[in-house]
Amino acid sequence: MSKVASLGKVAMSKPAMSKPESLGKPMSKPESTSRSRLRASLAVLTIAIATVVAAACRGDDPLSLGTNPSGADPSVTDPSTGELAGIVPAHSEIRFTSTLSNFGNCDDLLQHIHTTAAARVGPYGFDSSGGFGPQMGGTEAGTGPASSAASGVRVNRSADAALDSDNSGPLFGVNFSGTNVAEIGVDEADLIKTDGKRVLVLANDELVVIDAQQRLVTGRLKLREKAWADSGTEMFLQGDDLLIVSQQWPSYDPEPQVRALPDDIDDQTNLTLISRVELTDGDPVLVSGLVIEGSYVDSRSIDGVARIIVRSHPDHNLGFVYPENEQGHDAATRINREAVLATELSDWLPRTVRFDNRGYEETSTSLLGCEQVHVPTVFAGFGVLSVLSIPVDGDIDIGTTTAVLAPGEMTYASTQSVFVATQAWIDVAASAEDPDISQRALEARETAIHRFELSSNSAAYTASGSVPGDLHNQFSMSEYDGHLRVVTSTGDPWDGSSETFLRVLRESEGELIEIGSVGDMGKGETVQSVRLIGDVGYVVTFEQVDPFYTLDLSDHTDPRVVGELKIPGFSSYLHPIGNGRVIGVGSDATEQGRVTGSKVSLFDVNDPADPREVAVWTLPDGWSYIGWDHHSFLWWEPEQVAVIPFETYTEDHISSWAGAVVLRIDGNEIIETGRIDHDTSDTDILGRTDCTFVTADDIHVGENENIKSLLEKTVLESTSQDVGQVIICGPDDRTQVTGYECFADEFLSEEAEWVGIDFTDSETIALCWPTERMPIIGRTMVIDGDEFWSISGRWRVDSSQPARVQINDLTSLARLDAIEIG
Repeated sequence: MSKVASLGKVAMSKPAMSKPESLGKPMSKPESTSRSRLRASLAVLTIAIATVVAAACRGDDPLSLGTNPSGADPSVTDPSTGELAGIVPAHSEIRFTSTLSNFGNCDDLLQHIHTTAAARVGPYGFDSSGGFGPQMGGTEAGTGPASSAASGVRVNRSADAALDSDNSGPLFGVNFSGTNVAEIGVDEADLIKTDGKRVLVLANDELVVIDAQQRLVTGRLKLREKAWADSGTEMFLQGDDLLIVSQQWPSYDPEPQVRALPDDIDDQTNLTLISRVELTDGDPVLVSGLVIEGSYVDSRSIDGVARIIVRSHPDHNLGFVYPENEQGHDAATRINREAVLATELSDWLPRTVRFDNRGYEETSTSLLGCEQVHVPTVFAGFGVLSVLSIPVDGDIDIGTTTAVLAPGEMTYASTQSVFVATQAWIDVAASAEDPDISQRALEARETAIHRFELSSNSAAYTASGSVPGDLHNQFSMSEYDGHLRVVTSTGDPWDGSSETFLRVLRESEGELIEIGSVGDMGKGETVQSVRLIGDVGYVVTFEQVDPFYTLDLSDHTDPRVVGELKIPGFSSYLHPIGNGRVIGVGSDATEQGRVTGSKVSLFDVNDPADPREVAVWTLPDGWSYIGWDHHSFLWWEPEQVAVIPFETYTEDHISSWAGAVVLRIDGNEIIETGRIDHDTSDTDILGRTDCTFVTADDIHVGENENIKSLLEKTVLESTSQDVGQVIICGPDDRTQVTGYECFADEFLSEEAEWVGIDFTDSETIALCWPTERMPIIGRTMVIDGDEFWSISGRWRVDSSQPARVQINDLTSLARLDAIEIG
């Protein structure tokens, strides 16, 4: 990898790495509102346009090229546009072309990269923030399902129905539920999967297989032993085959547990891992896998073929420097430009290496041939967006991979298409000449959308287009009857100029052309939720009260807002349940807009011109993350029951209860039938662990009396609720105790050795403390038609607390059993 050899005598500093925001924390106000306002204030950042393109024939490995064969001058014009590269006109119509092209050989591709990158690099790299621009909208995946029902609503079905290939086995929707997906026939990767016979859970760096009938763990696969894994791990299930996608952030793991990676794989950047696992008699076995340089963006599976999107970040490899003050700006810019011109394709295109149970291959290869890389005709931003098409139950073949020189943010898929959207690139270098460029960029911001038609094993680029404004989340897009409906917001909610639009796009000769639109929604407000279902749509905005809008989408050229309902609070997730009814899950609020807790609404939308909120259930001081993770919502149609995880908080923002509430919909009523929690304080499993507890008798008199005294204070019986507990864990033990949060660190082993605790080099010393909050239920499902299964623990956020599967009776909600899965 190319690096800058010398920084000279100019004061320089390396950029610091920042950690991703933590997940699952309560918020004092709606996250989507805060996020929208944050986007508005970040207009000076790099804004990216993401695309994915048609699969092309794989060429030779391009990474053997020399340095800067083109000798590109950073001041030359962009060969694809004929204009000076890097400068976006500072006027109110900042627009771009989305048409894609690719180069015939690697020399031309590298010349294009040198020209466009060198013209845009500055003292802080590719933009003044050192980053790649704000993330678009929320973190959810998917969009509204299609509909042909007369009422305009079809009950959402999980794509896991495709798993039911054996009619003699459990039937999806009758005997078991599946992942709550947003589009019928489009599966979404998740932390938990089931086929009614087995329950598979990804928790604390392990894949755990549970026999649903026997309620027993039949097998485990430690992902870190086979390769590595971290937050963001999810999977697809097809028969006896699993495809697991995970990623690692090096800033979170200073000593990545990656075994024998080739030297040219950059393990100091984000890495994506794709693993194929087979289930044999309930035992998971790693078959093969792939490590890719880059961050995992998203994935979908249609007809058993997973489309996995990976975004690679080139600036990590380019040796950029940052100035310590303004006097160093010119020197830093010169050095950074030289660094760009010294790059090879290996600094830009991600590399990959295969592995299996025996370990990694000795050599890596480029993920992409030059013919597989496409570029927009107008510069779209930095980064490489790669799309892999991999059968869930087949071999990992990178030959069908396609890529574009652009970052990527948001993905939506129907059964026919994959759409990728991001915001348009704004060159902040222009801000030096036009101090109002930030405001102009905010007012003129656009979202680019690219369509890829799906075939049996690849995705072919067919068209691109753009719409003004930005998306809230993936539910803001929906393909229906050959048309794409898109909901975006323009303006700024801070000054009251924001407005929400729905636009209808149709493909025509390689372009997505707007053929109809409607606005006048949410003026001065922010979008909280969207659901587009067949020829109807629902949009919720919020500032002080919740306008719930109903839309008539039956005429693609003339979409219309036909109804509006203003009520306190807002819905951050909308779920159609049939018979002209929609469930809304969100927040309750006063008429002044102050959030007071959680709220579930039942809307009657049989008459779109007169939508009505016919029932309301509230939970004071409650909070639910369903608006940001729709997989946590369960609708069990046979019993007309919704199961929704919640947490409640005190005035000091301390969690006082966590669990799931079971709500039955009876006509126009919402009836709470009970609550499920995983409280262990009054059960005999408190203190359960595979490890050995350290008692005062295990501490021998040593020279360091301070350390001895410290450990004596933390060593009590395992069921103590007052102080911590020291444990010794073997190499095969999970460093966990039920009802405790446990932490292992090298210094604990050193202290234990000083005071004479007897343990081996293969064992781990950990310190455990009673938890201050109840386990968080993240998923619920129905098994055998009469059992609720729920999964808890801070497994999405914190691996220090054990994950737990609990089984409750579907009717009485009585606790039947529990399985500690680590």
